[in-house]
Amino acid sequence: MELGEKIAFCRKRAGLSQEALADRLGLSRQAVSRWETGAAVPDLSKIVELSKLFGVTTDFLLLPEQTEPEPPVQEQPIRIETVSEKSGLDPVVERRRKFRIGFGEAISVLGLLTSVVALFLTQFYADTLTEWYSDVGKFGTALQSWRGYMMEVGGILFLAGAIVLIREYLRKD
Repeated sequence: MELGEKIAFCRKRAGLSQEALADRLGLSRQAVSRWETGAAVPDLSKIVELSKLFGVTTDFLLLPEQTEPEPPVQEQPIRIETVSEKSGLDPVVERRRKFRIGFGEAISVLGLLTSVVALFLTQFYADTLTEWYSDVGKFGTALQSWRGYMMEVGGILFLAGAIVLIREYLRKD
């Protein structure tokens, strides 16, 4: 038996699909498929991982004259832990947390951009004014229009996003 045939044999004996084996090794299913068809050869580190996973020696995998694995393959199926099981978090909770963090970041960035654009528009408008009606001068007069409200909305959005992020990072679940 060749290396690819041995990988396929051990994988099937362990009750794993190509995708499950690929997930366990951190690869794509296509990489495992290429190994099994002989189109590619796994790295030495992956061969060692395969031997540990299947309970066989590296000699069995690499030497073509060895047709039977020396130690018996485990009788019980191999249990593959998912990322959420390793981290101890429920996948739904983890997905919701990532969404809330992304939402907080997006709102903060939107608020910051809105405030900066309003600031530039206010300055541009202030430069075109010939008279003003505020104690602060041209800039204060320019702020007393829709540009000032736009800056306030940007500040509120930024603060709302920051509050969402702070709450999410301080959350204990």
